[in-house]
Amino acid sequence: MKKYNEFVEKLFWLMIIINPFLDAATGIYKTFFEKEDTSFSLSPSLIIRFLFLSLLVIYLFTTKNRKAILTLIPIGIAAVASVGVEIVLNMDFSIMEDAMYIARFAYNIVMLFCWYWIFSVLGYKKKELLNKLNRLLCLTLIIIGINVIFGQITGTGHSTYADRFGYRGSMGYYFAGNDITAILMLVFPVSIYAFINSDNSSKKDRNLFLIASSMTVVTNSLIGTKTSFLALFATSAVVIIYGIVMLAKNKESLYLKKFGVIILAAVIMTAAIIGLEFILAKSSFMETISESIKSTGNILRKEGIETALLSGRQVKLKEALTQFKDAGPLAWIFGIGRGSQESIIEMDVVEVLCYYGIFGILSMLWIYVALGFILIKNFLKNFSFETMMIVTAIVLCTGYMLIAGHILFSVTSGYYFTMMFAYAGLLYSKDVQNLPERIPFPFKRLLTDKKVS
Repeated sequence: MKKYNEFVEKLFWLMIIINPFLDAATGIYKTFFEKEDTSFSLSPSLIIRFLFLSLLVIYLFTTKNRKAILTLIPIGIAAVASVGVEIVLNMDFSIMEDAMYIARFAYNIVMLFCWYWIFSVLGYKKKELLNKLNRLLCLTLIIIGINVIFGQITGTGHSTYADRFGYRGSMGYYFAGNDITAILMLVFPVSIYAFINSDNSSKKDRNLFLIASSMTVVTNSLIGTKTSFLALFATSAVVIIYGIVMLAKNKESLYLKKFGVIILAAVIMTAAIIGLEFILAKSSFMETISESIKSTGNILRKEGIETALLSGRQVKLKEALTQFKDAGPLAWIFGIGRGSQESIIEMDVVEVLCYYGIFGILSMLWIYVALGFILIKNFLKNFSFETMMIVTAIVLCTGYMLIAGHILFSVTSGYYFTMMFAYAGLLYSKDVQNLPERIPFPFKRLLTDKKVS
């Protein structure tokens, strides 16, 4: 078992590196090889992730991670109970949809526990581990950025939106723009603080952090969703306000100067993209951005603020809630199941309620609520620029999860969402080896072996 555990721990780092490539591979697969537009196709990258999930589940048992196992059991019960409701109420449903959807949720819960556990056993010191994570996360931003920017320059890839208001935005060869937006939202603040605090880093690392943060400014602008602009402007506003406060209070101009360098690098990068587009006579960078901004105004005028904010999700929300209410007490407790629905609502918390009921809300979401409470509590006690950036990332992504989904049930963005909680735990930990103890669990007596008298 020791060799197996060591193998999984090494594979864990490899997955961090190849994760953004898997998402690009999914987009390419769906574009060129998949003929039907199915919500849950088994793309090669999804198969790889589920194989990885299987290895991690075994790892949790071999390391006797009781917290993880006892957290997953009620989630499994919620999933089985929702299928039971579908059967009892004689619904038309797809067992494959049910299985795939809960597997995605479980993937992120398993990842959450593995982040905490594996970080603690790798033998790194706190600073060394944080630096390694910063480099890997910034490489992720660069890989995503190259994908999106190359698609823009060459006029290939996918538009972010393709609806009655036309084609707009550019997300390169990625297939799930919402998931990629969530990743950028989570990792962008990390890249900013990594660059601003990089005075003692190597020149190579400083350049890496600068390229990642400035490229993300460009990438977010090209993707052109409301949430990508919100993430860009909200994160920038937090940094600028903090910089102004530090300048006024301590006469410290470092934050504003270095953030200015990031913006300047983004402007230079934009100019280079526009120049290449001119040479290749391809689509215009500025036109791509202006179309995304104008479309939001058009939707607001024609269909109102509700549609502009929720992108039509309110229609699916009303339908699902009506079906949930009409299904009766059994469904209220255990939900109407994912397999009974033609499409998802794209609002994660409401999906948990409708698909898995009140029991699902309690068994599936308590750990995220508890981690959020701990995050804010620690932040208020130990305020710093680093912790402020991590809290900004998680708060923005939580808001995104509530109105746009694609977090808790996404193996793409959920992967980084759970990582950010472990990252925050690292910032507050004095001893990396005690990191798993920072995961909350309400029934601590179940974690200890009973003594036989």
